[in-house]
Amino acid sequence: MRILCKALLIAVALLLTVTASSFAQPPACFDGTPHKEMLVTVANGVQLQVLDWGGADKLRTMVLLTGLGDNAHVYDQFAFQFTDFFHVIGITRRGYLPSSQPPPGPTLEAGYDFDTRARDDIAVLDFLGVSKAVFVGHSVAGSELSTLGVKYGDRVDKLVYLDSFDLSKRFQLPEIPPPPFTKEDNRSLQTFLAADERLEDILRPAQATCIAVQFDASGMITDSSTPAWVPQAILLGVKTSPPTDWTKVAAPRLAIVDQPSVQGRLPYYWYLSAEDQKTFDQNWPGIVQWYTDTTNQFAAQQPGLPKPIVYRLPDVPHYFYLNDQAFVVKVMREFLLGKVRP
Repeated sequence: MRILCKALLIAVALLLTVTASSFAQPPACFDGTPHKEMLVTVANGVQLQVLDWGGADKLRTMVLLTGLGDNAHVYDQFAFQFTDFFHVIGITRRGYLPSSQPPPGPTLEAGYDFDTRARDDIAVLDFLGVSKAVFVGHSVAGSELSTLGVKYGDRVDKLVYLDSFDLSKRFQLPEIPPPPFTKEDNRSLQTFLAADERLEDILRPAQATCIAVQFDASGMITDSSTPAWVPQAILLGVKTSPPTDWTKVAAPRLAIVDQPSVQGRLPYYWYLSAEDQKTFDQNWPGIVQWYTDTTNQFAAQQPGLPKPIVYRLPDVPHYFYLNDQAFVVKVMREFLLGKVRP
């Protein structure tokens, strides 16, 4: 499923790696994007990376929240689509470098649950002296957006869901085979990014990947920089959480989401074995129906609340906000500003 493909990219590809010490990043990892970077303490022993790309007005703040497996650098280009009207920051959630990687609590998901992650985001606003913000989230960040809307409604201006869904029922469905990344794809940063584009149609900023992995002296990717239990804890929290109560999310909300078709195929489908293609074909229709049902629940009008705005994009990659910025930015500007601005 596209929502979890990036987590699988790191987890699956690096199953084939060797144990090695971390070496300096290759030259292509140099980060020349204009921004300020800070570590904000949000809890005892926990600091979060906050990237500040600047912007026109500190009184109008946009907060960018990442999908599973990503750090805030994934927005290094996208952020500048909005700095003419907002002060734009991005947060790397706990568990992903350079943010802290605190161990879980009494249960695996403790410390990585929806409430904790939303509280972290509010702690960042408090540190920056921001009373209210627009929150934009990709993929698994949708759970944070909804929790912010329910529990911190007075701190939320508007919510934008980028291929973000209520995942509470997602794991009741049979899985499809993951992308077939290989050890050869880890040979260098360039081969890794090429495989990312070939198999998942993702045009990812290099710096976002450079932080997520470790390199050996030859520039080969040898390991993830994230312990395996971090995504496991986040996903366990997703699996055990109840569905979102949309009647409690009062903030205006926009969703731009993939609407896959039964006939559609993910880019990596053609690289799967015949057996894996058969499994994909058997399980895909149920996942397509889940996309439809979950989006319909989001779009349902709630009494006394603003009507949600939903754009369904047929058979697009999960990171369409990177690959098709023109349309996504236009729709977001219409929603956030009331009309398209140059």
